[in-house]
Amino acid sequence: MRKTEGDIERADLTLNAMGVRDSGYRGVGWSDQLLGELRELPQERRRSLARSLVERCQRLEETSEFRARTLLLAGILAADLPEDPLSAERVKVLDDLGECHSFWYEDHFSVLVEAELAVGRSLTPAAIAAFRRSGMEYGYPAAPLVRAGEKPTDPVLNVGEMWAERALEQVGPGPEDPWRALFAHALTAKSAKPSAKWDRLAGQLVEPLGPELVREKVVSWLALVGVPRTFRVKAVFCEDRQFNEVFDPYNALALRGLAWLLSLLPPHADAARALGALVDTSLERLPGRGPRSAKVAHAGALALGRVDSESAPAELDRLAARVTHKATAKAIATAQEAHATRSHDDRSALSSYPAL
Repeated sequence: MRKTEGDIERADLTLNAMGVRDSGYRGVGWSDQLLGELRELPQERRRSLARSLVERCQRLEETSEFRARTLLLAGILAADLPEDPLSAERVKVLDDLGECHSFWYEDHFSVLVEAELAVGRSLTPAAIAAFRRSGMEYGYPAAPLVRAGEKPTDPVLNVGEMWAERALEQVGPGPEDPWRALFAHALTAKSAKPSAKWDRLAGQLVEPLGPELVREKVVSWLALVGVPRTFRVKAVFCEDRQFNEVFDPYNALALRGLAWLLSLLPPHADAARALGALVDTSLERLPGRGPRSAKVAHAGALALGRVDSESAPAELDRLAARVTHKATAKAIATAQEAHATRSHDDRSALSSYPAL
């Protein structure tokens, strides 16, 4: 396809047009076809356009929503140029992303991520959390960091929730840290219930830490679930989604895994109470949103069904008397049946012994 001067000048003028007509509800306002054509321009032409956008960016107020868009387009044009004229502005935009819960079309921001990594810098933990949430909330692959050559495994949990930040205090440096491995495994809890393979690996990961220490720490973290966030995040376009009250969707996976994990450890009344409280907190209803996390509540109920102690059935009975959320109530009933079956089997085994 032949690129005309009009096509390119249209890209250079896009920012002015958006300032009048584009509300910023979705995306940055450019087609993939046009962005591809810009990337294929001769280097000198891209340098000229990039300089024009740099000048425009520097004239915009820092609070202008178009500043980030100008920076994105300049980043696309200058992707392989030796100059780095907007380094400070790029850092500011990525830091600002960390203040958002999530955002649309995050693939365009990979241009900024790639530029940061190329000069040896990384994203802030808050920005990494925003990329992860965007991928989960809107179905995108949260992969700009992966495509840019950095697998976003650090921090292993998202910052912003008190329980997660306390848990991160246990993680030591290096990829071989046992707590890091345990959290990474907890984050794989994406199915309705754990498989035998999942349980087996969880047990192996607990061994170097010790089951008593793991139980003590997990119980203490679960007690912090649902407390106010350590910093609030902004909704980009949906003000009524209760983003600061629902669980971080990425951390919610870890909560499900930690609930399953707790049910594998030696039974303890503290663990059963922690799981019951997790179900309660997860089912707290938020206006216009529903429960904080029905999936975490389900994981807590399932875990209670696997805990072999007298305190677990008591917690399940308490929950059964008050939970009205249908899916969770069903999970509680299933867990109660599991305990009833286990109790019956134990009595049958005892009765099979000959009398003395």
